[in-house]
Amino acid sequence: MKIPVPHSILALLSISAVLTAEPLKWTVDTSGNGPLVSPTMHGIFFEDINYAADGGLYAELVENRSFEHRNGMHAWAEVKGSQATGSISLEAEQPIHANNPRYLRINTMAAGEGYGIANSGFGGIPLTAGAEYRFAIHARTLQGYGGGLKVRLEAGDGGLLAEGRIDGLKASWQRYKLSLRATADATSTRIVVLADAPGQADIDMVSLFPANTWKGRENGLRADLVQVLADLKPGFMRFPGGCIVEGNDLPNAYRWKDTVGDVSIRKQNWNRWTNEDVKKPDGQYHQTYGLGFFEFFQLCEDIGAAPVPVLNCGMSCQFQAKQTVPLDQLDPWVRDALDLIEFANGAITTRWGKLRADMGHPEPFRMTHLGIGNEQWGEAYFERYQVFYQALKRQHPEITLITTSGPGVDDVNWRFAWEKFHTGTPADIVDEHYYRPPSWFLDNAGRYDFQDRKGPKVFAGEFAAHRPDRKSTLDAAVCEAAFMTSLLANADVVTMSCYAPLLAREGFVQWTPNLIWFDGKRVMTTPSYQIQAMFGNNRPDRIVPSQIESNQASVKYAGRIGVGTWGTNSEYKDITVRQGERVLFQQDPNAGLAGWESKSGNWSMREGALAQDGEQQPALILAGDRTWKDYSLTLKARKNGGREGFLILFSTADENERCWWNIGGWENTAHGIEYTGYESPHVRGHVESGRWYDIRVEAVGNEIRCFLDGQLIHQIKRPSRQKVYAVAGIDNPKRELILHLSNPNPSAQEIHIDLKNWPNGKDARGTVLTSASPNDMNTLSAPRSVIPREVRVKRAVQSMKHILPAWSHTVLRVPQS
Repeated sequence: MKIPVPHSILALLSISAVLTAEPLKWTVDTSGNGPLVSPTMHGIFFEDINYAADGGLYAELVENRSFEHRNGMHAWAEVKGSQATGSISLEAEQPIHANNPRYLRINTMAAGEGYGIANSGFGGIPLTAGAEYRFAIHARTLQGYGGGLKVRLEAGDGGLLAEGRIDGLKASWQRYKLSLRATADATSTRIVVLADAPGQADIDMVSLFPANTWKGRENGLRADLVQVLADLKPGFMRFPGGCIVEGNDLPNAYRWKDTVGDVSIRKQNWNRWTNEDVKKPDGQYHQTYGLGFFEFFQLCEDIGAAPVPVLNCGMSCQFQAKQTVPLDQLDPWVRDALDLIEFANGAITTRWGKLRADMGHPEPFRMTHLGIGNEQWGEAYFERYQVFYQALKRQHPEITLITTSGPGVDDVNWRFAWEKFHTGTPADIVDEHYYRPPSWFLDNAGRYDFQDRKGPKVFAGEFAAHRPDRKSTLDAAVCEAAFMTSLLANADVVTMSCYAPLLAREGFVQWTPNLIWFDGKRVMTTPSYQIQAMFGNNRPDRIVPSQIESNQASVKYAGRIGVGTWGTNSEYKDITVRQGERVLFQQDPNAGLAGWESKSGNWSMREGALAQDGEQQPALILAGDRTWKDYSLTLKARKNGGREGFLILFSTADENERCWWNIGGWENTAHGIEYTGYESPHVRGHVESGRWYDIRVEAVGNEIRCFLDGQLIHQIKRPSRQKVYAVAGIDNPKRELILHLSNPNPSAQEIHIDLKNWPNGKDARGTVLTSASPNDMNTLSAPRSVIPREVRVKRAVQSMKHILPAWSHTVLRVPQS
């Protein structure tokens, strides 16, 4: 629910700053022809990282319910009631199904008050007083076991919260169900299953779901988490990843056929995202595939999102095992893609269409998009992509195929991919990923302004603004919003976009930041979520031309200086920084490392030169002030051995948000300027060992000039920024003009909006996301600290005046009548 705040109060948030700034004039020509906006412009990306599936969106409360975790007894503990004795063991003879090979045998010697096992779920099973929970188990008896199974929900102190019993166990595997109703609220509950007679009983698929799943489904999803996904109004959902698609190695790759059919026969897999940052003894977590491809298609249908599956292209993660399927053995992988289309869209008379119908959905899911591989790069990928592309287009030309340009942008792999697309490699949509600092999103807001309109479309498939502290703060979200205005403005090129990752369970996190956080009972949306919701709920059908006058902001690029190496031993001397005639810094050969801050590597002062010895990649040392700007850096450098050349740092905030000239990089083959999110075109060159080089870097304004031995090697201009980032479009069915305005600056900004050719009507209404500080964020205990608030703007005949608070994103809807 949005909380209304009068516009006058919002204006007062920074009225003193407004008074010192000139108003901007934004002219919006509503009769002009702009690009149409795809219904898939704003979507969501799901990957099972941070316990997003098991322990998250998938509502199963028992962890490792079928004992298929790599550590088979993970999350389980032996329980002995009074006077009870026995043993438990994992067995594999005559399991429920070959895909589910392990089960637990309970061998009870003396029953006493019960002998068996307990499971605390994902950090404690949460219960709500009065709520119903659905228990299910597969079981069979051996050696004359004549008892039943007692099922208990127990509080952390052992108090009983619910209890039931299963009788009539048989000698063959059967599934038994039980309804339990909690008597109190609890968060650290465990479920206990006890045999109450001597003998042997086998159990498997020990399951507990809340009855209140999304749409009340068995094997269902968490209703509260699905609701926050639905509230985004996503145009599509990408699934199942992400690196999950590739797997750590090929046996670990995600294969969609393992995830359909009855949950008891789905072939499970370990999760390639490790628990290194989580205090868990097993080191890995698990994929039960209870949330599989059928559930994915069903969820997309529920929330009105187009399904966008991504399938393995015959390659494992190139950051890990780097395995590839030989080209002459790709047929089974290509067949997986063809069969998935049949499963999603085929008639019920087909093999996979019939399975879909048997699972409860005879109607087709109407899948229209399919991704071929995730974040792969290089010639090996494109060889396999071509095989998939030709086979899929031959049989299913109606399917839009998504290819990849690698894990980064503006780097060697990205350039290689786009060179392919420009020289004959066919592509419908190219997936680009940007995990970059907030400033990158401002610097690259015009990224697609000059994109070739005749080339492939673009999918901004994974993006998020990463502060050095990796927190989900207001300023990061507003910078993302500024970038998203440009995605809309270039809707003739960009047809899809989504933030990543989507979900994270508190205490089980491998990656930050994330869009939505949760624990067993609570859900928290971040400021970035609110931005995605503002765009998803306010997507125009058509963009209209607009122009803001005098909108360029003055940007002072500033930062420290430094030197470094990459697998190389080098020396640096005569390091001097000048700002005009003023000397900001001069290396003292007699001061040792005083004034320098070593970030990595083995640094020392040797015969008046700063020396690095070792194979660190990179080895960095910094000096100076973060506020330094408009300076030149001169020095001498000598390579003593190793793989590459020199790293010369300038305009650097810290080692995470750095800017450097890479001399003799890329295995000592080229020179290039690199800063966060940018890599200049390479200039061929190398560095010889044993000789001194004269180096000069001039960083004045937004221009960078780099000289090697007096020769100009690079001359580039860093992008300028805007005071306000804005885009306008029309919602045809509602006959409303939609205005998105981002102010990613520390001062409020007044803007005068001139609406050309828009009939007079009601006042504008909308929402604004802002807060008292750019560092403000939401938490599980305070989830509504940064949320959108309603705003209204008085409208004259064809003009409006509005104040954009500092660090804010505003959406205005202007009715036609």
